[in-house]
Amino acid sequence: MKYQRGIIFVFLFFVGQIQAQHNPDQIFDSAIHTVQIHPIGQPLALPIISLNNGNALEISFDDFNANYQDYFYTVELVDSNWMPIQMNDFDYIRGFNQNKITKYVVSNIALQRYFHYQFTFPNSNVMPKLSGNYILKVYKEGDKSKQVFTRRFFVVEQLATVNASVVEPFDGDISKTHQRIKASVDTKNIPNFQNNLLTLKVVQNFRYNDAKTTAIPSFMRNTYLEFNNEVELVFPAGKEARWLDIQSLQLRSDRVAEINNKVGITQMMVKPDGSRSNLLYNPFRDLNGGFLIMNTESLQSEFQNDYAKVLFTYVPKDNIPYLDQKLYLSGALTNNVLDQNAEMQFDVKKGAYQKTLLLKQGYYSYYYILRDRNDPNDLDDYTETEGNHFETENNYTILVYYHAPGARNNQLVGFATVNSFQNW
Repeated sequence: MKYQRGIIFVFLFFVGQIQAQHNPDQIFDSAIHTVQIHPIGQPLALPIISLNNGNALEISFDDFNANYQDYFYTVELVDSNWMPIQMNDFDYIRGFNQNKITKYVVSNIALQRYFHYQFTFPNSNVMPKLSGNYILKVYKEGDKSKQVFTRRFFVVEQLATVNASVVEPFDGDISKTHQRIKASVDTKNIPNFQNNLLTLKVVQNFRYNDAKTTAIPSFMRNTYLEFNNEVELVFPAGKEARWLDIQSLQLRSDRVAEINNKVGITQMMVKPDGSRSNLLYNPFRDLNGGFLIMNTESLQSEFQNDYAKVLFTYVPKDNIPYLDQKLYLSGALTNNVLDQNAEMQFDVKKGAYQKTLLLKQGYYSYYYILRDRNDPNDLDDYTETEGNHFETENNYTILVYYHAPGARNNQLVGFATVNSFQNW
């Protein structure tokens, strides 16, 4: 993307709205489940690594096929909007860009049979040469046309220093329901820096869909660019995520209504949910829409945890469905994407929305989000389903891109993550 003038900064906050851009997080094979990509030892962290500093991502997934599959992976450098760019593989990677996944474990104890595959990136076979946005592609039999899933990740070369904070909006009408982002970027270490080639993107709680953008900084001082816009960088605060504990498939946790494990794969029914918009704010630590694969039974979570069919129910006011809006189950459990896999279906007889997901034993967090069914560019809305409170704990991640003169790619030259609790 080319900009003619001015400083363009894009703040991507993982908050939960859909953008008209390519979605690089997809599963194409129904046998693939529980795909995870994160820095080693940090299962709830953004999939971001630094260029040439030795840290790595861990990638894992479960395959319900009954036998071993010959899986390979490749990585692709893309632009800041996740769209392809015209570059040869070896312009941005060292090593081989077709690598076989050799590490796997066959499940045991679990009723649902699966192969658990795992690998790290970068490694001795392949590593990135350039910073930026990347897409990991996993496919069968060395044939790139047989993709089974894709996942986004980030490689950063820390040239820009980023500082940010979460503050209360000045506008009294939204000061108790929204959060405002203040950010500054020091550009002194960016070679050949030109204002019109810088892009800044920020994201909230892993929800890549809702990008906030601002064209110019509020203030410029030497090499510092400061952003403190009262309109463009204000976000609905939401509420702490709902939770579901299915670490055990034998004992009912506080959110589980029923368990049926007498008919093959375990079936679980979550206690019905409803609107929380009128409830008083209740602070508690949550996973901000993420999940952790674990159990209470001293099992090896990766290959001994079982799966369950989990039924979610949402009861709207007076059992009446929302007009002209779709209801979605949002969070990492539905891949942070508002698609058919996340859409709740209204049952007229029950007067409630329902959705069944196949989930691995663990601890999950989630939200309910409404979206206009007639406008694909509509912003997601959880005002009615969850409510908004300024005190809500949220993570905001700022990503700074720079398109150097003559370059074909957008460098990721800085990032920072700020938690709203840091200011209170």
